[in-house]
Amino acid sequence: MGKELELDVDIVTLLTDEGEVDCGIITVLKLDEKEYIAVSPLDEEGELSEEVWFYQFERDASGGDEHDIAFIEDEDEYEQVVDKFDEWLDTLEFEE
Repeated sequence: MGKELELDVDIVTLLTDEGEVDCGIITVLKLDEKEYIAVSPLDEEGELSEEVWFYQFERDASGGDEHDIAFIEDEDEYEQVVDKFDEWLDTLEFEE
């Protein structure tokens, strides 16, 4: 991103192959009746890193906060999510 965007983010801990990773939730995107979550690992200072990870997001059906995330297996679906995220970023930059 060429310009720094200030985002208030919630923190989620993901279990990866390297262990637990604290990530900031950047946004939840809706695409074709599915939701996807964009997160960024936090650096040593607790700030968002340059990386953005995308997952399919399924809300807790009971209304609680036990949501599920899953890898996006389909390459075309993943690219569509990345494109949707880029559009979202463009909207943020336009609003500022």
